[in-house]
Amino acid sequence: MEKIFPDILEAIRNEEIIKESKKIPMPYFGLFALVIFDKVKELGSETSLYEIGEEFGKMLSPKNIEELKKIFKLMNFGDLEIDENKILLKNPPYKIKLSNPPYQWVSKEEPIHDFIAGILAGCLEEIFKKKFVVNEVECVSQGKDKCVFEVKEVDELNK
Repeated sequence: MEKIFPDILEAIRNEEIIKESKKIPMPYFGLFALVIFDKVKELGSETSLYEIGEEFGKMLSPKNIEELKKIFKLMNFGDLEIDENKILLKNPPYKIKLSNPPYQWVSKEEPIHDFIAGILAGCLEEIFKKKFVVNEVECVSQGKDKCVFEVKEVDELNK
């Protein structure tokens, strides 16, 4: 994996490659991913989805918030609303909103984007060089307009 990983990162950041690439139709890929996520949760491994997302976010290694927003848009993960200044002011918990997320057509009683929460945590760690915990507190799958994630710096959790 280490040999092809730089090429994959290059492709992820190149909009022309993304636009020209052959794509799995989103409903099929979405169903595939949803089956995997449900199976992981069924096995009592909800934290694993977060941890997998966190590693994925670190691998994406965005340089700043604007690049993070662009990556989410390119991956069809939705539109992020992040106020970088609020994160830098150290006034937790910070809120990140996500419009048009994957699986917005799924109806559940609880938030379903553990994987995306992990991606956000990993990306924020890469950007700010600090450890964060991200928790989805509202979800479109619950009938909300947007997904809302609370972000806390790990140092803040220990106080």
